[in-house]
Amino acid sequence: MLKGIDKAALFAPPATAEIDAVERSWVQRNLVPQDITIVETQSITPKLSAYIISFQLGVIKEYAAVLVPLTTERVPLLFYAGGFGIDEEPVSSVKVKLPAEDLSFIYVVPAMRGQYVSLEVNGKLLKSPLSGGSRFDAFDGATDDVIACLNAVGTLFQQADTGKAMIRGGSRGGTVALLAGIRDQRFKRVAPVAFNSDFVAMTAQLYNDPTYKAQFLDGLLSGTSTIAQTRQLIIASSPFYFSKRIPKAQLHAAQNDRITPASQAELLFNEMKRQGIGDRATLFIYPDRDHSNIATGNTELESRINTFFSEPW
Repeated sequence: MLKGIDKAALFAPPATAEIDAVERSWVQRNLVPQDITIVETQSITPKLSAYIISFQLGVIKEYAAVLVPLTTERVPLLFYAGGFGIDEEPVSSVKVKLPAEDLSFIYVVPAMRGQYVSLEVNGKLLKSPLSGGSRFDAFDGATDDVIACLNAVGTLFQQADTGKAMIRGGSRGGTVALLAGIRDQRFKRVAPVAFNSDFVAMTAQLYNDPTYKAQFLDGLLSGTSTIAQTRQLIIASSPFYFSKRIPKAQLHAAQNDRITPASQAELLFNEMKRQGIGDRATLFIYPDRDHSNIATGNTELESRINTFFSEPW
């Protein structure tokens, strides 16, 4: 597939200048949403309401599902970033089981670009329209969406303490959770599950894979992107190269995962330790589990994440 393309140049380890260029590009982006609107409202309990919201990010109209407790106090926010499948319906679908006590945070599920959100809570279903943009911009662009969504929720709901944001994600969403923590210091805690951290190395191995081709290489193959531009996209999607900026993190991986190998979590964890910030992260690898079932019936994983997000501020 890459015949005639200099693969050594395409997949070379990133230079410091390239990493710095990515960080500068992040700072220069305008992620302040416009035209922020509540599209739909449902009462879930007397003390909890669910909303579909919309906002404009540049030329893209985007949506999110938001659960907001009835309170006069400011509360933290918990984001959920969904996964990605090239052959699957473009949906971020979440079924929420509420705790017995009142919800102590605002729960947010962004419909990242090219996807819609379907949220079921207490038997009630909220479904958004499709967000604009390409869902194949699944990491760097999707992280823009999450940060803009944080800004939108903070504008709409006075209960939102946007300086105390947390984010969980699985598969693609796990990487986006890390990138959100790297790029925006308001995300104080991140809990990625079954994630990749170095897409330079992974794409070098799997460039014939249809998902990697769609997410990173189509522009290069069509002649609309250069090798340098393609590298910038891949580097910007790789938390490993920005690990010094990761906040407090709880990393989860499955021992038998072939899609997001446990070695990717170990790579990131070891790099954080090498940089002297290993105390910010804990790593859990689950034996006898793979990509499809790491979270299925995994009460140990759920307990660890719930405890992590419930720690005092």
